[in-house]
Amino acid sequence: MNHPYANLSRRMTVVALLVALLPLNGLGLSLYYYFNYANTETLKEELRIRALNRASAIELFLAERTALLEVLAHSARLTQLSNEAALSRLLSIMNRRSWSFVDLGIIDANGDHRAYVGPYLLKQQNYRDAPWFQQAMLKGVYISDVFLGYRQVPHFVIAVKHDNGGESWVLRATIDSDVFNRLVRTAQVGQTGDAYIVDKQGRLQTPSRLGGKVMDKADLDLRAVPPGITVKERVNAAGDKVIRACAPLEHGNWLLVIDQNPKEILGPLNLARNVELGVLGLASLFIIAAVLIMVRLFIRRLEANDAERAALDAQLAHSARLVSLGRMAAGVAHEINNPLAAISELAGEAQDILDAEQLAKLEEGEVVGENLGRIQNQVERARNVTHRMLKFARRMEPHLESTDVNELIRETYSFVEKDALFNNVRVELMLDPALPLVQSDRAQLQQVALNLINNALDAAGQGGWVRVTSGVEGNELAVRVCDSGPGVPRDLAERIFDPFFTTKAPGQGTGLGLSISHAIMQRLGGSLELESKPGMGAVFVIRLPNRAPEAP
Repeated sequence: MNHPYANLSRRMTVVALLVALLPLNGLGLSLYYYFNYANTETLKEELRIRALNRASAIELFLAERTALLEVLAHSARLTQLSNEAALSRLLSIMNRRSWSFVDLGIIDANGDHRAYVGPYLLKQQNYRDAPWFQQAMLKGVYISDVFLGYRQVPHFVIAVKHDNGGESWVLRATIDSDVFNRLVRTAQVGQTGDAYIVDKQGRLQTPSRLGGKVMDKADLDLRAVPPGITVKERVNAAGDKVIRACAPLEHGNWLLVIDQNPKEILGPLNLARNVELGVLGLASLFIIAAVLIMVRLFIRRLEANDAERAALDAQLAHSARLVSLGRMAAGVAHEINNPLAAISELAGEAQDILDAEQLAKLEEGEVVGENLGRIQNQVERARNVTHRMLKFARRMEPHLESTDVNELIRETYSFVEKDALFNNVRVELMLDPALPLVQSDRAQLQQVALNLINNALDAAGQGGWVRVTSGVEGNELAVRVCDSGPGVPRDLAERIFDPFFTTKAPGQGTGLGLSISHAIMQRLGGSLELESKPGMGAVFVIRLPNRAPEAP
């Protein structure tokens, strides 16, 4: 592909790709980002609602247990609750519906146990300095943070103060951590989800599946958590994107935290998003391939059309040149014929006056007679040239008749057979016996064949060869005249059919034969072409339309 077509191809490819790919990829990427944004926002809203519901459930759990202890503390007498057998029955009744109390204890205002029922040996312990005891005595009801206590096991308690104007005491119950932890874990979803509670110091009140055990420091900066229910995106220590929801519990000391990896929840939706990207990529590749193929085909077609147009322009220019030269030749021949006729007539009169006897009387009579004969010969030669020029200039209408091309070639060869034998040129006639008859001008066609065979004999020279073949090629009859001569140089091939152009030595040809033959073949609806490779002889091809003769 040459430079102009390469530039055109690049421009067309770029423009077509921009026109086709920009809207498609713009739409696809817009859908992709909107799809991703909508899914993330949907997940955040779901997580916010889940945090709200789980926080309400935990609050309800604690409120129910607190209310139960308050009813017990304010409805029973201290003497009744100080009876450990009675207290044990009450613990059993409280755990009938949900096993959430580990133990119960009655503690007086000095922090000493009046009664205790549970799995630990705590009856002799004093809680006067325990923070939860002091808060309960101060506020009346208190839910503690998780602590180790005397049992050295992480747990939290709900303490209710009985104060009826007389002796004050505290009813304390330890909440079963397993029950409470299972309640918190109902907020986590999937293999990567996590849910836990932290206190105001950022310590875990329930275990975190990914962040540690109870009372460890949580991976959370409480100062960055705004009040109320919040949902934010963050990147965890492993570099994964995580959506975190935080919901404070109503009693004010704890914060419910839910972490969720969006990839797990949005997995099916992300798969659909990735499929959309894949389809977009495949569609882009298909468009690129289609554009490249279409542009290549278009450029090839454009090149072919330009080549055809260039050939047609060259043919039109050649025809115009022939017309101009024909007119000029007709004028020149007309102007030359008149003086030639006068010269011939005067020379003839001189020959008539100077007969042999008178010439014999002259001193140079013999030379004069010979010169008069030469004048007549040269005039005849010049007249033949002018006649050829006039034939070239005239547009003779072809006389179509049924023509046997093989017979025409044999007859034409008979005209020059003696010349071939004299010059020792081997002539081969390889004619197709099945060649059909065609409708053509026999006389003009024979003129063309005679001209080509004569040229071939001249080009082959002494000891050379000439081959004439005939055959059917598609819808045409083709006659090839080949010779063993030097061929036609490439730079002269384009001018070979120009009038007065010849490759023969000066005085050996007029340069009109091939021009006349070319014009004849065009008038007959055929063509005359040159197929020549320098040094490998010349091949002239006569092509005739394969038109069957009309029925008589």
